Amino acid sequence: MKPNPRRPALLSLISFICWCGCLGALLVGFLGLSTFVAPKFWLADNMSFFLRQFLAAGLAGCLAGAIGLLLRHRMALLYRTVWFLALLSFVSLAGLTGTRTLANTVTIAPLQETGKPIKVISINLEHLFLGDEVLQAFLKKENADIVVIQEVLWWLQERRWQRLGLSVGSAGENGYPDYLKVGELGGLAVYSRFPIVKEDARIIAGKLPPGANVYYDADRELLSLTLDTGNVPLHLVVIHPDSPRTKSRWKNKRRYFDEVDRIVEALKAQNDGSILAIGDWNSAPWSGRFQETLSKTELKTAYPDGWPQTTRFFFDYRLHWILGAPVDQFGISKDIQLMDVSLGPHIGSDHLPLIVELALPETLPN
Repeated sequence: MKPNPRRPALLSLISFICWCGCLGALLVGFLGLSTFVAPKFWLADNMSFFLRQFLAAGLAGCLAGAIGLLLRHRMALLYRTVWFLALLSFVSLAGLTGTRTLANTVTIAPLQETGKPIKVISINLEHLFLGDEVLQAFLKKENADIVVIQEVLWWLQERRWQRLGLSVGSAGENGYPDYLKVGELGGLAVYSRFPIVKEDARIIAGKLPPGANVYYDADRELLSLTLDTGNVPLHLVVIHPDSPRTKSRWKNKRRYFDEVDRIVEALKAQNDGSILAIGDWNSAPWSGRFQETLSKTELKTAYPDGWPQTTRFFFDYRLHWILGAPVDQFGISKDIQLMDVSLGPHIGSDHLPLIVELALPETLPN
């Protein structure tokens, strides 16, 4: 009997890479699809943060697997089956991701003559000093009407201002609008060019996860402010739920979202102003719970250049497309006209500023 010739090492290596590509694409496809199939499970919901990375990895794996179709494999039928399933999972994930990206979105339109332009900036500072020169230069340049800030650590900001001999808060100075509201826990702050005529500051009590350290506070603030814009009042809801990095913190976030739903529904029932909910939602746009809030409250959103982009990055800004997620979001009531949505530059925080420009109606709808 004639012995089988040995396969060249190079072909064996290529075959191995193609197998890895197929199996890898199949794995990331299933992980990504889990966020649509089981949105009420912690791990599955958190997979929504990584859908862009899953899609990139799935595409690369499917392409590598397609090259492998040109090779002879010992288990050819199994290989083709695995590749087909990987391709099917990738196409399904791409379709569902695209569909959810477009869900509850509004078209950006030029300013109408009857509208009044308002620029709103939302920044998660990650404890950056409010007197930082780069931050202030950015705010001066943008000249926003409303600045919404998360992770402020107000008590520490006060000490820094006092130590430097500066006015505490800097309201009306260095790019900050005149009126200031700080949350009771010092985590949220709002600067507004418009007077604050009504406020509802709430603390949503969270449950401490096992092994929580002394730096972690499970309680989160939720601010609801009514601003006198001169025409239709603007109800501003400032959002920053817990980060869902553990199951218990994920549950804290869901309780926070339940309270957001109640506040927005109550504001809608009043029918005495437009609504803007904005901040660090600690949710990707593809999270089922995020989209549930938009659907329940009939709020609409949009994304820079039409596609969710990284607002929270890890380790280094230069890697933000690879190691990052879109978590800073906004929602507007249907009577608001959206003029523009964009991201600001890297200012020293691990979040990019979210910039929203909108126009309020001159009169309330009947």
